[in-house]
Formats: sequence, structure tokens, C-alpha cells
Amino acid sequence: MKGKFVSIEGPDGCGKSTHARLLVRWLRSKGFGVVLTDEPTNGVFGRLVKKVLRGELKLPVTVEALLFAADRIQHVRDLILPSVNAGKIVVSERYVYSSIAYQSARGLPVRWIKRINRYAPRPDLAILIDVPIEVSSARIGSRRLDEFERDPGLQERVRRNYLRMARREGLKVVNGARPRAEVQAEIRDIVRRHII
Repeated sequence: MKGKFVSIEGPDGCGKSTHARLLVRWLRSKGFGVVLTDEPTNGVFGRLVKKVLRGELKLPVTVEALLFAADRIQHVRDLILPSVNAGKIVVSERYVYSSIAYQSARGLPVRWIKRINRYAPRPDLAILIDVPIEVSSARIGSRRLDEFERDPGLQERVRRNYLRMARREGLKVVNGARPRAEVQAEIRDIVRRHII
């Protein structure tokens, strides 16, 4: 049996990491083989992306976008497709939708971003955890911020881009500003209805 691929999307501070882990724990409790992953990865390209995000490496936004796309191709080849083909459910925190949301918010054309990511297969299900920027900013708080998290204007544009994509491309939108248990219950319900 072929597995499934789920991406969990949303702006920084929306709860992606928490809800991805909770979803994986629940799926495992139901007897499914599950792989939890995220982007950028710890692969050779992903490590470069993380240096950019930490401000340790300055590159033009086009080069950043190409690094994200290269990291994703390796992620798909080395982990996502083999796991799906082995019958597992892969849950990824961030995927191609994050590149489109963030890099277009930084001025790159959506068509070009999609083109450099054309080898990334569409997930079986993409869930967008949506929160107002004031909520995500409060959640991020005073932790060490990466290059993207420092800019509230960027975060607002990212949120708008995600919501636009949700309408056009069928991402399932979940209101992430509610209590954690309510958000997770809705995510599980979406997963139950669409992939298991």
C-alpha cells in the first residue's frame, strides 16, 4: 500500500511544530507508520539555508530561493518518496507552499518560484494553520529570531500569500488562534477525512 504525504504550513509562530508532533503521535497511536520531517532539512543545502536564516550568510533572495528548492529536491528524493513508497505517512513541517509564501513576500515572482520547485510532488494534503500576526508575534516572544521572523511587515505579507494560496490551491485552513486541543482536533478531523 502506498503511503501519504501531508504538509503543515503557516507563518512563524502559528504552532506548526507543536501540531505536527501531536498529529504524528496520534497517527502512530492508530497503528500507522509515520515519518516526521521539516524544511529546511539538515542536508547540505538545508544547512546553508539555516545559515542564511541565522544571518550568518548573506545571499541574494534568488540564490536563497534556489537553495530552498535544491534542499527540497534532495528531501523528496532521499526521504519523502521512499517513505511514501514504503507505505508510511510523511508529515512535513513546511514544504513548497512556504517557499511561495515567503519568497514572493520578499519580491520574487510566484511563477518563477513554482518553476524552480516543479520537481516537488504535490502533497496529498496541505494544512494551513492561520493566526493573526499579533498572535504569532506574541508566541514567538523574545526568543532568538531568524531573518524572516524579525520583520512584522514580511510576516503580514506571508500570511496574505498563504491565504491566497489556500483559496487557489485547496490548502485546508485551520484557525490556529484557538486553544491547542481545539486546533489539533480539527487537524485530526481533516486528516481522517482526507487521507486515512
